[in-house]
Amino acid sequence: MTPQHAHAIVIGGSIGGLLTARILSDYFKQVTLIERDQLPSTPDGRTGTPQGKHVHNLLTRGMKIIESLLPGFEDELVAHGANMANWGRDVKLLSLGGWLQSLETDLYSPVASRALVEWVIRQRVLAIPTVTIHENTDVRALLTDSLRETITGVRVKARGAGGEEQDLIADFVIDVSGRSSKSPEWLKDLGYEQPTETTVDPLVGYATCLYQKPATFKDGWRLLLMTAKAPDTCGGAIFEVENNVWMVSLGGYSGDYPPTDPDGFVEFARSLREPLLYNLIQDATPISDIVGYRRTLNVIHHYEKLSRFPQRFALLGDAVCGFNPIYGQGMTAAAMGVELLAKTFKAAKGDLHGLGRRFQVDLAKQNRALWLLSTGEDFRHKATIGDRPGRMTRLIQQYIDRVIHILPYHNDIAESFMQVMNMNQPASVLFKPSIVWRAFTYRRSPQTAVSLKAQTAPSH
Repeated sequence: MTPQHAHAIVIGGSIGGLLTARILSDYFKQVTLIERDQLPSTPDGRTGTPQGKHVHNLLTRGMKIIESLLPGFEDELVAHGANMANWGRDVKLLSLGGWLQSLETDLYSPVASRALVEWVIRQRVLAIPTVTIHENTDVRALLTDSLRETITGVRVKARGAGGEEQDLIADFVIDVSGRSSKSPEWLKDLGYEQPTETTVDPLVGYATCLYQKPATFKDGWRLLLMTAKAPDTCGGAIFEVENNVWMVSLGGYSGDYPPTDPDGFVEFARSLREPLLYNLIQDATPISDIVGYRRTLNVIHHYEKLSRFPQRFALLGDAVCGFNPIYGQGMTAAAMGVELLAKTFKAAKGDLHGLGRRFQVDLAKQNRALWLLSTGEDFRHKATIGDRPGRMTRLIQQYIDRVIHILPYHNDIAESFMQVMNMNQPASVLFKPSIVWRAFTYRRSPQTAVSLKAQTAPSH
């Protein structure tokens, strides 16, 4: 593909920003990334991703999108120590209805640290000759034409003493700078209204510690997920990331935050509704400090509703819609946003006029389904702060609850649920008549419950 335009600027050099730069390299002769951090040369964390030290789940849909943009991405992750997990065979999942049985699916995704995933993507994107990056650089303002209708670039300043402001001119600017985006303020300074916000805060906090995987561990799973079942507030996960390391994250809703001291961390694990995770880590060897994170509210900035929107400008990722990270949607949602951006540019056929607004409207529609999945789970907990969903949404969520409760009994339904969970299929697949019938007619007897627990309780 021959680029038609001269220069694009991407604000933010995280996973979403890097993938955006990859897409824009097809349409612009030069793409410049502006990143406020000094980027590590190895797969290490950075200041701008404080949540990066916790478990991150690149779902199947996200992996497929990244692989399509950067062929060989999966193989490169594996070459650097990541594990590929089959979501039926290699994932041990405790749902609201109990432990899911082992089954074969076509769903695979990498089990790796966020730092490794981002580093592999960064190495590939920055190898594109027309993509450059300005590290340690802050964006101070958006530049416009005299009528303040079209964004023409950004004003930047290098961090540190002696840094001078500089204007960078571009044909298109896109903000992928995450939850700390300054776009509302920048637009206000240019005379635009600020976007309204919708927030749902489940008061979630979590903490993570790295453990050396015990040599005696013989179970085959790579990923353990134990969800919280309201009114209980505690959940946990173990990801077997690169170098035979267990990344153990504990989370709590409604202000029930896991401690960051060693004894308190392990004791919190004891409070989970099943003892498996606690039993696994109580004698395991920790190899890191425990780190906490609490910036977990769901928030949408409704740019799609602005009465005026500047030309040649767009936003995606957490700069528009950030989800409670405990559900692992973030990286995949960003990849889906980039995929939608690619479709928008392709449909525009070189015409940038109105492209940004069209993209924001379509992105809002795409994010809506993901929002319902995330906040629907959050509203199980009564302390969650935010506008409760309407009656129809509540009915849908109540139905999904019934489906989740029968997952341990029906592998075909469990497989469909995993497809939805991995964003590989829409939630509508859970409304097939055969699933609806079983969801509304199943009655769990005490004898069945005991039998199922015996069949599906994981060994350790």
